[in-house]
Amino acid sequence: MSLQSGRMQPSVRVEFSPIRELFKVPGVRCRPLPASTIDLWPLTLTGEGAEYDRCLDWLDQPERERAARFLRRQDRERYVLAHGGLRFILGLYLGLAPARIEFSSTSTGKPALADLRPEQAAVTFNLSHAHGNAMIAIAQGREIGVDLEMIREDVEVLKLAERFFSAREQLHVRSTAPESRSREFFHYWVAKEAVLKAEGVGLASLQACEIDWSSGSDRDGVPVRLAGRSQPPWVVRTLDCGPGWVGAVAAQGSDWTINPCGRARAKD
Repeated sequence: MSLQSGRMQPSVRVEFSPIRELFKVPGVRCRPLPASTIDLWPLTLTGEGAEYDRCLDWLDQPERERAARFLRRQDRERYVLAHGGLRFILGLYLGLAPARIEFSSTSTGKPALADLRPEQAAVTFNLSHAHGNAMIAIAQGREIGVDLEMIREDVEVLKLAERFFSAREQLHVRSTAPESRSREFFHYWVAKEAVLKAEGVGLASLQACEIDWSSGSDRDGVPVRLAGRSQPPWVVRTLDCGPGWVGAVAAQGSDWTINPCGRARAKD
C-alpha cells in the first residue's frame, strides 16, 4: 500500500514572509503565549543591506564567528538573517531587545535560553532553515522541535532510507510510486528530525524514531515510537509549506495547537 493513502493531511498551511515584514511587527512586552499553543513564524531569508546589518548587530560573538566560517556569501547572509530573526521573535516574548538575549545549550547540545527571569524561564524555541526559508517555533513550558526541507529529486532516497529509517518506514518509501517517492521520503525526514530536535539528540537516532502515519489524525497529530516503544509524550504535526517544501512540528503531549504567525494560517 502506498504511504500516500495513509498519511494524514497537513492541518496548517504556511506562507513564507520576507524578513523585512517581520520587523514591522510592533514590539510587545512579553507577548502572551498560552501553554497549549505553539507559535509558528515562517520567513524568507532575503533582505536588503539594512536588514542584514540590523541582524548582524544583534548577534553575539560566537554567532558572528560561525557566520564568518561560511565560504559562500549567500549562506553567510542566510545564517545572519535566520539568527537575527530568531532573536527579534524571542524578544517579543521575553520583553528584551534582540541583542540582550543570551543562549546556552543543554547537555545534549540543544540550543536554549540563558539568564532568564523566573517568569520567562518557561519559554522554549526551535529554528530550522533550508535553502533560503526558515521556520521558528515558540512554546511555553514544553520542549519543541521544527524541521523544514525542500523536496529534492537529486537525493538517493532509498539509500538514505536504508540508513536512517525503520524497516516499516523503508517498506512504505519503497512501495510509494516513483514520482511521489521523494516527497514521501522528505515527509518522513522532517517528522523524524522535528522529534529529534525536540529531544535535543542527533541524526544517529533517526532509525530509532519511527513515524506511523496510520495511527494519527489531522487534529491529534502522530504519536512517535522511540526505540520500538510507544512514547506518548512526543507528537508530530505536519505542515503544508507549498509546492516543493515539507515541514513538521513536534512537541510533548497532544494538548497543543499551532498558532500561525505572519502569513501562516490554519487550513479550512
